[in-house]
Amino acid sequence: MLRWTPEEFGAVGCVVLGADAVQVSADTAATRSFGMALQLFGVECVDGFQRAVIIARTMAERGREHLARSTVRVEIHTGPGRETARRLHDEAGALVNAPKAQDGLVRCPNIARLMAADWEGMGSFEPRRGVVVGPHGDLFTMPVVTRALACLADSPAPDAVHLACTEEGLESFWGQIGSPLYLSVFHERMIPLGVKRAVEAWRRVHEVLADLPSSRKQGPGHLIRYAPDLICWLACHDVFPLDQLHQAKSTFDWYGTIRDRLPAVTVRRACELVERYGALRKARGSKGNYVDEVVRYDVWRDILAMGR
Repeated sequence: MLRWTPEEFGAVGCVVLGADAVQVSADTAATRSFGMALQLFGVECVDGFQRAVIIARTMAERGREHLARSTVRVEIHTGPGRETARRLHDEAGALVNAPKAQDGLVRCPNIARLMAADWEGMGSFEPRRGVVVGPHGDLFTMPVVTRALACLADSPAPDAVHLACTEEGLESFWGQIGSPLYLSVFHERMIPLGVKRAVEAWRRVHEVLADLPSSRKQGPGHLIRYAPDLICWLACHDVFPLDQLHQAKSTFDWYGTIRDRLPAVTVRRACELVERYGALRKARGSKGNYVDEVVRYDVWRDILAMGR
């Protein structure tokens, strides 16, 4: 609507913000353009986040003149009223949209700390639903961040990796805030650079696996297509010092390893796991569907045990 009929965009609904403090700005470019501008400190979007995303994207695509044709109501709550507004909008949202575990992630202190961190041009991070990549830099969505960090978590077993493989599993994982499994992935030591490293590695593994010929993804090779994060987890444990993932001063060559060494290790590990899976099916006398079987955790566990 904002793109095609901007005059109608703000007729219904508003953007609701919380702020630590509000201050009227002095003479700035903003005040000269609009007459008055407010400077907000400690801003939180209580409601209307999707509306704000649409405004930002349309501003980048069509410019200030197009946006000036619309009027959007904005509420700003400070002090005790901020918590009241947050509570009431959370209750109202639960009536309009069925709440999801992902919606509660902004209340996780470790996630909130990551959102507030300085990403220094590496991109940005947004845990809420419905966010798409914007025009300014790389945006890391919650499913990608979760799966990448699970694959590079310094854990002895791929429990979190397996749970995060499906949409239902992601919701289950996100609903376990504070549990040992959750904290093995989203802990207080997280930094933007660690997230960037994990996502780059996860994406590189998926690119390498996608480039393998389809003939290698038949039979036991279905593992490559339907359990890529098992391969990712094992390959990343082979090549990275995972205890240094979130260390800003790590001297390990993360990006050189992602570029030069990780692809070959990924292919090698993929071939080994496919071979083990074929042997496991033979030993079990499996006759079932590959697609249904290869995603089961007991199959992952037994495949990994064959390499010990």
